[in-house]
Amino acid sequence: MQTILDSFRNKGYLLESNVYQYLLKEKVDKILVACSGGADSVFALLLLMSHQKEMGFDLEVAHFNHNWRGVDSAKDAQYVEDFAKKLKLSYRDDSAKLDQSVKTETNARVARIEFLRKTAKKVGASVIAFGHQMDDILETQIQRLGRGSSIEGLIAPRPVHLFENEPTHIRPVLNFSAEAIKEILTKHELAWCEDASNNDERIVRNKLRKSIIPQLAEWMHRDVSQGAWRSRKLLEDDANFLDELAKERLPACYKLEAKLDRLLLRSEKQSLTRRAFFYWLHKMNPNFVASARLQEQLLNAIYGEQFREKFSLGEAFIVMNKRQIWIEKS
Repeated sequence: MQTILDSFRNKGYLLESNVYQYLLKEKVDKILVACSGGADSVFALLLLMSHQKEMGFDLEVAHFNHNWRGVDSAKDAQYVEDFAKKLKLSYRDDSAKLDQSVKTETNARVARIEFLRKTAKKVGASVIAFGHQMDDILETQIQRLGRGSSIEGLIAPRPVHLFENEPTHIRPVLNFSAEAIKEILTKHELAWCEDASNNDERIVRNKLRKSIIPQLAEWMHRDVSQGAWRSRKLLEDDANFLDELAKERLPACYKLEAKLDRLLLRSEKQSLTRRAFFYWLHKMNPNFVASARLQEQLLNAIYGEQFREKFSLGEAFIVMNKRQIWIEKS
């Protein structure tokens, strides 16, 4: 395995540039690598290992078994455990305990992230690494465009995603396509697990990956995933600028003041008010997720001419009068 890691270094396989700069700047001590056993996460693990000596961080491996595919799921878990032992890395795992009657991608993701964050804190890892690669960007963008996403949705997955009181998420192989990753692993005679459910084109992401995006690339005579990668980067630059401007113009939202100045919110462009106000709303009422429809209703109310408005937030209400906006508990 050392020969393979040396080859990775000699070939100059690079971490995604934002990830590399973050790891250098923050002097990260330990990274928990989420590994499904698939090609992308296996490559991410090896790429990080090839930079260990240079950057001085420790690695641990974590695997979450969703138990969706019976024996095949167990085989994937065993593969990751064996691979971690081969690399002489500590290994952590857990299995889903979800009622199979509520088996959804959303529930699975929540359970997986909860396990990874809990494990990272337990082992002292300030960073969790994921295996998202370049092709994931366009797949995500198309799905979120279909849902009417804002700019925040279109810049996912981010290379470096910071969270308050939670480990940072990094995606070190966003600069590699799925095809390039498999070519590299094959060249080094490295195996990985194949999830048969990824071939089921009844699942939207699989349909995009297997049929629609390849056809789009053929029709356009260009690498559309590379184009999406560049667009994501440009949009993130714009989003970061808007965040800084919103913090400067609407500081009360970011200071989490109990009452907001509605007239001040109305005086700003909607692009600034939207991001500042919904940041405040989420932080003030973290257990409630506003639907796209409710978000539009709230934004329209802020700029509207009705001066006594009240909206349900589940266990609370958001109240507006002519001059102020605040939250009342039910």
